[in-house]
Amino acid sequence: MSWNYRVVQGQDGLRIYDVYYSDAGEPIATNECPTYVCGETIEELKNQLTLMLEALHKPILDQSEIGGSSASGAGH
Repeated sequence: MSWNYRVVQGQDGLRIYDVYYSDAGEPIATNECPTYVCGETIEELKNQLTLMLEALHKPILDQSEIGGSSASGAGH
């Protein structure tokens, strides 16, 4: 299983989520809550923000198209 940050369209608008993919590359789950920026150093925050910015250049996913499950507690 792999993951990345993606912009997801839901009922409350656009949010960035950790999106998890099947081995076939299909989005199968997200965390229950949108992703927030956290880290122990400024460098960790920069790295996370860089990955989040990359999500803005990918197609927006619709919440209803993501495998119908959430990976609560799943992290990165």
